[in-house]
Amino acid sequence: MRHLMPHHLNLRPATATGLAVSLLLANLAWAQQAPAEKSLPAVQVSERNAAPVADVTGFGDVPAREVPISTTVIDRAELDRVGARRLADLTQLDASVTDGYNAPGYWDTLNIRGYTLNQNYNYRREGLPISAETVIPLDNKERIEILKGTSGLQSGTSSPGGLVNYVVKRPTETPLREVTLSTGERGSRLLALDLGGRSENKVLGYRLNIAHEDMRPLINNTNGRRDLLAFAGDARLSRDTVLSAELEWSQQTQASVPGQSLLGSQLPSVRDPNINLNNQPWSKPNEFRGLTGTVKLDQAINNQWSWQAVYGSQRLKSNDRLAYPFGCYDASSGAYYADRYCPSSSTGKAGVGLADIYQFESNNERRQQQALQWRLQGNTVLAGVPHQVSTGLLRSVLNNRFDYQADGSAAVGQATTDGLTVIPAPNPPLAFNSPNTNRDEYNTELFVQDMARWTPRLSSWAGLRHTALDRHSVQNSGGRETRYRQSFTSPWLGLSYDLGQQLSVYGSWGRGVESSVVPNRAYYANAGTGIPAAQSTQKEVGLKHASTDLNWQLSYFDIRRPALYESQISDAALAAQLCPSSSSDCRTQSYNGDAHHRGLEASASTRLGDWRLNGSALLLRAVRHSADATLNGLAPTNVPKQVLRAHAEYRIAQVPGLSVGGGLTHEGSRKVVSTSTEQVDLPAWTRFDAQVRLAQKHSDRSSTVWLFSVDNLFNRSYWRESPTSFGHVYLYPGAARTLRLTMKTSF
Repeated sequence: MRHLMPHHLNLRPATATGLAVSLLLANLAWAQQAPAEKSLPAVQVSERNAAPVADVTGFGDVPAREVPISTTVIDRAELDRVGARRLADLTQLDASVTDGYNAPGYWDTLNIRGYTLNQNYNYRREGLPISAETVIPLDNKERIEILKGTSGLQSGTSSPGGLVNYVVKRPTETPLREVTLSTGERGSRLLALDLGGRSENKVLGYRLNIAHEDMRPLINNTNGRRDLLAFAGDARLSRDTVLSAELEWSQQTQASVPGQSLLGSQLPSVRDPNINLNNQPWSKPNEFRGLTGTVKLDQAINNQWSWQAVYGSQRLKSNDRLAYPFGCYDASSGAYYADRYCPSSSTGKAGVGLADIYQFESNNERRQQQALQWRLQGNTVLAGVPHQVSTGLLRSVLNNRFDYQADGSAAVGQATTDGLTVIPAPNPPLAFNSPNTNRDEYNTELFVQDMARWTPRLSSWAGLRHTALDRHSVQNSGGRETRYRQSFTSPWLGLSYDLGQQLSVYGSWGRGVESSVVPNRAYYANAGTGIPAAQSTQKEVGLKHASTDLNWQLSYFDIRRPALYESQISDAALAAQLCPSSSSDCRTQSYNGDAHHRGLEASASTRLGDWRLNGSALLLRAVRHSADATLNGLAPTNVPKQVLRAHAEYRIAQVPGLSVGGGLTHEGSRKVVSTSTEQVDLPAWTRFDAQVRLAQKHSDRSSTVWLFSVDNLFNRSYWRESPTSFGHVYLYPGAARTLRLTMKTSF
């Protein structure tokens, strides 16, 4: 057996090349600049300050409204307003962001512009890559930045939907003392403490976040708890040098909820959104633990140039456990439903089907991500044209280790979809004899970005990222080993023009890359081989307006992403040669055609007297293009055709500090099944939420904010999403009406 060893962040030739390029640019800048007084810009971080930039774009301190990239910055105030506890809660804030596969009690998956984000490549924390195969707490996050569209410039490999970047809370300039208490349905309760400030001489700063939550959701058998301890500090070593570090520890224990499904060919109605098919006497909760942190050094060179070095580490441990329904054998008819549940005829109860129940358990899953990034950035003048330049190097290493898992090939029983069936004990009993796959990935990325102002109104934007990757996987039994290396370059270009009156027009083009390997299964003729890197492209044009009282954006995007395709080998002799142990089912996997998504996005926020209004909308046309006539023209599943988010808040002048608000969330119809022989649609749905907010000021440093929220005000029943996982169709209902009372007091 060949053992996989953790890989250290050693520098390779690409690193030396990156350093040489960076030093060359720095020397060019210094040669053109007269010596100047060094000083890092003063940075003040406060929960009450809006984020002026979106760091996820990579263009430094350029305001997000100027960059020809679509972004959404969700600040702390918005997170508090919606009572966000998990990433899935953010879907109500941006029309381009929808549910990808968001089972309560499990990690979250998002769709952006109709593409599902990859849990390993589309998430960032403090700008560094992290794994999102865990539960990520939000209590210590200052804001969440969402980049929409192809992200090849910002990430070596990633899904073309976009990126999510978590930004943690940092030390505050003035003392911060806040306590948050929250309670909800069935006695859910949260206690959180947020402390921040600086030493008397302002050299040292600190931020401490502590949170504990007892979760008592309305869904049956999903009680849980979570804890967070996070600290961030910085030291202003000189006016030119700032050293900062932060560390967070978190844990969560909670049972997850498997989805409902089609009953035969029928889309069932939502009988009860609180049904949990994981509600068995032997079911165990999922457990997630994480230790994540960064160390960063900012150094000013002069008043035009600075460099930054940042190291991040993420260590995750989880126990993934589930009693899950998958398919169904109908004894009354002799039919087997592989991707859905048996129809109601199998139970004789209207609207109640039958599902085969399996038991899964994978304990002691360890995931470790390390990343080291060095960046040089500054301003220079070339041929009379001002440039803002950024270049650097990112080295990241991922090591995943797993024990044998229990994933029986035989069902342990059957259960009705009303959640009333009790299976006394699993039969066959749990056996940890299924190998899992250990994985190592080593990425080296060299990048350069430039913004040039040709005239006071016309700016060009350009970027290039070169990626060299090395990926290796092998089962912990020693079998099915794969290894492949690839390198590629992702370009991006943009142009923006200031039309005056705080209005600008922009256009951009970019390329993103995804890299994958054919599953190492006996029925693939090309099993375990790397597929040539898939290059997606995006074109986008738009208008942006930004002023004190009104901000809006309108954009049109066109994204093409290569689509994976499987074809059967019909020649029996060739199949026997290529798939000797699976000659009756021999396939090849490759790219064929593309997934083409085109859409129109709009967003706006404004203040009109005592009114505060904001909203966003998306119209999306997503379709599959393929040489295979049975796939050509099909729409993807779980992608709504139109989405609307809106929120309004009115300040009642007669009562100081009192305001009332409401939110609307609408998602259009989407495909549950989309094949040449079967089309099943999920109906459009609309949900209303309501809030009452009372802010009481006691003194200059003391205040209390009360927030009473009602989600799903009219208690509407609807199917929220229809993800497909491992070839199986699932349905998740929207949550029932939920009440929440929160008090935040500062002192």
